[in-house]
Amino acid sequence: MKKYKILITTFPYGTTGNKPLELLNNSSWKIVNNPLGRRVKPKEVPELIKGYDAVIAGTEPYTEEAIKDSGIKLICRVGIGLDNIPLKFCKENGIKVTYTPDAPSQAVAELALAQIINLSRYITNSNRSVREGAWNRYMGLLISELKIGIIGIGRIGKILVKLLQPFNTELLACDLYPDIEFGKKFNLKWYLKNEILEKADVISLHIPNSKQNYHYIDRDAISKMKTGSYLINTSRGPIIDEDALYDALSQNHLEGAALDVFNHEPYEGSLTRLNNVIFTAHMGASARGSRYLMELGAAEDCVRILNGKTPINNALTEENISQSKH
Repeated sequence: MKKYKILITTFPYGTTGNKPLELLNNSSWKIVNNPLGRRVKPKEVPELIKGYDAVIAGTEPYTEEAIKDSGIKLICRVGIGLDNIPLKFCKENGIKVTYTPDAPSQAVAELALAQIINLSRYITNSNRSVREGAWNRYMGLLISELKIGIIGIGRIGKILVKLLQPFNTELLACDLYPDIEFGKKFNLKWYLKNEILEKADVISLHIPNSKQNYHYIDRDAISKMKTGSYLINTSRGPIIDEDALYDALSQNHLEGAALDVFNHEPYEGSLTRLNNVIFTAHMGASARGSRYLMELGAAEDCVRILNGKTPINNALTEENISQSKH
């Protein structure tokens, strides 16, 4: 049996439970767990992955050039996003790719719900005012007073719909391929993009990063949003034109935004100068239970494929490749 070399680039790995690392270590292959001890920077990827057969990958970018010169034959993505991997190139060159689409969904949906409450009740603003000695008592809104627009009713969007059921709020939905039965069950109202932008008090984005979705929320889209509305993005940064969002927030067209993802990460841009933006550091999936399942799923598929078996979650589907930005 070949003694494969497997590199774990995502960081941290193995801190939420022992089983993922045990599964890999029990394979008798050479396992290297992120030798940098931190998140891998884009420019470090090409040299880091050279000489390995497989990678347990995070969000760091895998360019065609980096993969082509590395010898890598398998990428097991810890997470749901695939915009950092050139899927078409991988398929054409016999490089297998897996991902863990279900594991992070609950955690991301719960963060979106938390930010709906955070924005509508000014929790972060009030926290800041107390620390500064201002003691501002902001007048917020009940969730039942809001029309909440969810763009993208897939795995995460559907969980968010379910989480919002006890709040008795009006839910506005937008999806390229509406799940009509799901909509009936949870009393969704379906709208086109422009309609939902015009009607919703809160917009929560749950769509993939793709060529079609680049700057999906651009200056024109933001201009259609209700004055005083809120925008939440827990999907991918390039979906939003950050310059246009800055203008809308600084000019009080939008009341606030909550962003977990950015065009360039770590984020250091102009939005940090605004008090009506809530930032989180791409931590939508950073809940112990979800992270454990993501790591376990990636490890299981890595072992399965290198042992000649079919993966549980093959990422190289026609749908994923067609949506890929590469």
